Amino acid sequence: MSVEEERKPFFYGSSLPPLPTSSAASLSAFSIVPPQQSRRPPSSRYSSWRPTRRDSLFLLFGTLLGCILLKLAFVASHLSSSQQQEHQIAAKQKLDFLVVGDWGRRGLYNQSQVAIQMGRIGQQLGIQFVISTGDNFYQTGLQGASDPTFAASFTNVYTAPSLQTKWYAVLGNHDYMGNALSQINSELVKRDWRWFCRREFEVHRVLCHAAEPCKDSVEFFFIDTTTFVDEYWEANSKQTFDWRGLAPRQNQLRSQLQSLAHKLDTSKASWKFVIGHHTIRSVGHHGDTPELVNQLLPILERYKVDAYINGHDHNLQHIKRSNSSVHFFTSGGGSKAFKGLRSFGSEAGVNFVYDGQGFLAVSMTATSILFRFYDVFGEVMYSYRLER
Repeated sequence: MSVEEERKPFFYGSSLPPLPTSSAASLSAFSIVPPQQSRRPPSSRYSSWRPTRRDSLFLLFGTLLGCILLKLAFVASHLSSSQQQEHQIAAKQKLDFLVVGDWGRRGLYNQSQVAIQMGRIGQQLGIQFVISTGDNFYQTGLQGASDPTFAASFTNVYTAPSLQTKWYAVLGNHDYMGNALSQINSELVKRDWRWFCRREFEVHRVLCHAAEPCKDSVEFFFIDTTTFVDEYWEANSKQTFDWRGLAPRQNQLRSQLQSLAHKLDTSKASWKFVIGHHTIRSVGHHGDTPELVNQLLPILERYKVDAYINGHDHNLQHIKRSNSSVHFFTSGGGSKAFKGLRSFGSEAGVNFVYDGQGFLAVSMTATSILFRFYDVFGEVMYSYRLER
């Protein structure tokens, strides 16, 4: 496996022209003049001439025929362009998507500005979907499926044409502080068809020409990491979490880990991604999540997961340690960012970190993946290519 890397230093902290005379003269010959102003032929034998019913029918038929021919020409041109575009997309055999996390603040804290740049980059790349790494609605999730926060923080913010595509979301700890079940309820889909959120699910995409047998693909495994964190389950916690349907906790954790291990083991995908909210490796405000380091990371390494993508820390990071095969990408800069980083050395494997707002764009084929971090101004801050 080889890699190519580009990085910047760490960041802390109209009128038409006039027609020719000949053209104007030719157009005047077809000018429509009201009947009362019609010019009579010079010969006196036509002094009482009026158009007959047959003349009118011929004129009407000619007009309709011209309109039909113009319409057919437009449709043919449109179909040709559409077919060509579809062929180009299929021929590329490429998958493009965006990743954003920790965003739901009613457009505030630069959420709207990040959304604008996501729309612009999404249009350039021709993205197929968006991944949300959790903490979808601050501060306390949604209170129900009819909560106006859903529209204020999602539907009314991500309005760019390129973002009118499927959004695959996981739950974050702030989502559990409200009615967690409302976010995984199909009622939200009735309000905005783009939304898809579950505690655990998979997305499989092929990376081949549609007309050919496909052996190359990518599989995304979405998991619920909030239940792993011991602190959230402590009786003296100042925060209240919606644990309905998750007790007893140890049974839920065991079931989720066993299910993920089985799916990773049996997956035939060329590339494997796992998406969760909480960090595994991080030099941000929250740092590593010990429960995930101990319980989840061994599974990712055993089954050769290519990348773990998360939010939780409100920044952008890429970490790759020499003693692990997994790449860790944090994309939690969807709105409010936290300044300041933990001290770290070379052993931390930090390739890039930026404690500001932005998002991740991923472009992949059967043989390579290009990761790019964009800031709130839509500028590429860091790019990394992973190749087979």
